Amino acid sequence: MAVTDPPAMPAQAADATASRSARAKAPPGDAAGPSATGSAKVTASTALYVTRPTRWTLFLRTFVPWQIWRFVRINAKMIKMIRRSRT
Repeated sequence: MAVTDPPAMPAQAADATASRSARAKAPPGDAAGPSATGSAKVTASTALYVTRPTRWTLFLRTFVPWQIWRFVRINAKMIKMIRRSRT
């Protein structure tokens, strides 16, 4: 080992670095990209921390009157913003 050689990496770290750089250089849709693995989804078994929605959150997501109210409120904000920009 010469003085100018970089320090040696463990084999596992070198493999991870090589695969990361290969994915970064690969064009979209290339075989080296994430689509080549077949599954790019994050699941509870692959993620470090996955939050679960509360019962209240699930209720509000499916409660039609709440969704209508949110729709009206967001549209009213947009109309207000558009009117301000036109004056």
